[in-house]
Amino acid sequence: MDEFTKQNHAIMKQRILSGWNFQRLLFLIIGTAVIAQSIVQKEWLGLVFGGYFAVMGLFGLGCAAGNCYERNCYRSTRQNNKTDIVDVNFEEVKK
Repeated sequence: MDEFTKQNHAIMKQRILSGWNFQRLLFLIIGTAVIAQSIVQKEWLGLVFGGYFAVMGLFGLGCAAGNCYERNCYRSTRQNNKTDIVDVNFEEVKK
């Protein structure tokens, strides 16, 4: 294997083994349950939905990692905007 492939394997291993929380575990369990139920019921479209949630939980992607837009990004943007307040002076222009 080349160096790039080894590095990618290390990154994936780190993503799978670290950063576990309740929400991530819940995504993995629900995704796996949906996959299993889809196989039993022979509803193959359910594999897509179950796979989506299972992958989010396994690799810690999206909201399963606690990185939902509303909770983190919005708050950090609001905090940064407070430091950008500048006093503006207006002049009245008469015609």
